[in-house]
Amino acid sequence: MSSRSSYSCFSCFHLFLLVVLALFCLCSSNQNSHCNDVERQALLRFKHGLIDESQQLASWVAENKDCCTWAGIACDNSTGHVHLRRSLEAEMKGDISRSLLDLKQLKHLDLSCNDFGGIQVPKFIGSFQNLRYLNLSRSNFSGTIPPQLGNLSELHILSLGSFHHPSETTSMVNMKWLSSLGMLHHLDMSGVDLSKATDWLQVINTLPSLVQLYLSVCELSNLHMYVPSVNLTSLSVLDLSQNYFDSAVSQWIFSVTSLVSLDLTECRLHGPIPSFRNLTSLELLHVAENDFMNSSSIFQELSSSNLISLDIGSCGISSSLLDSLQNLTNLISLDLSGNQLTKRIPKSLGNFCNLREIDLSYNNIGNISLTYFLESFFECKSSALESLSLSENYITGIIPHSIGNLSFLRTLDLTDNQISGPFHTQLDNYHHWRSCILGQTDWMASFLIASDNFQS
Repeated sequence: MSSRSSYSCFSCFHLFLLVVLALFCLCSSNQNSHCNDVERQALLRFKHGLIDESQQLASWVAENKDCCTWAGIACDNSTGHVHLRRSLEAEMKGDISRSLLDLKQLKHLDLSCNDFGGIQVPKFIGSFQNLRYLNLSRSNFSGTIPPQLGNLSELHILSLGSFHHPSETTSMVNMKWLSSLGMLHHLDMSGVDLSKATDWLQVINTLPSLVQLYLSVCELSNLHMYVPSVNLTSLSVLDLSQNYFDSAVSQWIFSVTSLVSLDLTECRLHGPIPSFRNLTSLELLHVAENDFMNSSSIFQELSSSNLISLDIGSCGISSSLLDSLQNLTNLISLDLSGNQLTKRIPKSLGNFCNLREIDLSYNNIGNISLTYFLESFFECKSSALESLSLSENYITGIIPHSIGNLSFLRTLDLTDNQISGPFHTQLDNYHHWRSCILGQTDWMASFLIASDNFQS
């Protein structure tokens, strides 16, 4: 799946307002801090417009005049200006008060992972001209993203991603205002409807400082095949997943030689594809459900890469193509699900001794015993494998005693196969299996085997 930024929400319940009023060093203690009274009143009015069902803001009261001691707040020891201490963990509802405008030195504003009931992103947020960080993602906004955000010329981080909230329907018709944000390093608009923003790439190309770009599920349809010059020389993360371009792969993507992470999952892209040879820094490549990967030349190019995560699920790939990947010994995650790995197990699997998770489900491998299949992983002196999915492959035989050699295995999925034999007897013979299922040891947290797999 797609990689997400560290600036995104930590969980669906992560809350709230993170306020930075100056670029001062945060003191480790607030004992001598006293918050600014104007800022304290502004925060109280802001709280008044919110619905705090979990009472996370119970300490935000007028009687407690030192807002530096309030939940989620810390203050600079010298100035008393509000600074982040920690984030709260509850979803807030209600309105966003204009009282925040009294926070004249605001540099960091995080309103992510809340439920604002489908209101439009407030236009007055564009008045915080000192903002360096703005996160409005996953908070149930709707309507057009206001172009007033283009006034935030000091922004380094802008996160407007909405796709995690089922009712959130934000959109942008014209993206030109983004061109004013020349200092932007991180831009996340995942889930924002950009179907009418035909100039999206031209605008993005005016942001030379951009390092991370997330445009997943944006209803983009034009990948722009001919781009005279690409100025994204600092870009390391590009996520265009789940946009149905249904076109050939554009050359401009492969001219961004600084890329470390590239996600083109479910983009319906076709070959021929430009060369991967220039993407020498690439570590994450997710291209599931595209047909351009079904090429021996592509796999030969990737064989000399430094990939640690590779998702090529549902790409029409056969076992013989994978043999050229045997040099990818740094791989930690590999998804080969939904391909055509029939009758023969790729020899390259025996070289992936650092692999922690592999998904080989839905390949209809058929007529291969589980014992034979697992032999590839036993070639490693110490396999790091933690998760193995082999569902719907019609694999036969019993679960071999030797599976206990996979000492780090946490998850094994064998649903819809032809596994037979006295499985429960095997468990009785291996006390560590029984204790793992009971959660008494740390080598297996879950064991996903449907009961209808086993024949008496």
